[in-house]
Amino acid sequence: MTKSRKFTPMRSKSLARTVLAIDPGFDRIGVAVLEKDNLLFSDCIETDRKSPHRERLLTIGKAVEKIIKKWKPETLAIEKLFFNQNVTNALKVSEARGVIIYEAAKAKLEIFEYSPQAIKIAVTGYGKADKAQIVSMVRKLIALPSKKMLDDEVDAIALGITHLATRKGI
Repeated sequence: MTKSRKFTPMRSKSLARTVLAIDPGFDRIGVAVLEKDNLLFSDCIETDRKSPHRERLLTIGKAVEKIIKKWKPETLAIEKLFFNQNVTNALKVSEARGVIIYEAAKAKLEIFEYSPQAIKIAVTGYGKADKAQIVSMVRKLIALPSKKMLDDEVDAIALGITHLATRKGI
């Protein structure tokens, strides 16, 4: 006979102001933590292409766990996957995404998913915006550090902006 534990439901945090936004990938994952209209942190989690698959997933999980512990976000905004080719890559990104969602669930974050088109519409007003248009609008909407940023990092920031705007956090 196993002991039963009391289930404590997560409180609704849909109006939460601190969001961990993640643009999932496998080689590189864009990460941003935003609060209201401030960018608190952004970076890319990179995995070593020479490492075994399981170690790369472990690297992703540990990095996300560390970010959650440091920044204490209330929600996770994560991009929905969209693949029309390369099934092998899609499976790896799906697994990485699963690790990210697992870490968020473990930390009791409320999880929201946004399609690439929804992010483009929220940030630029145009669902078929290109990378340059997204970067341009992100720079207008939020103060960015002067460091050079990779596309994945900017995509995570755009995702965070989308979540906060959608949830009336800005």
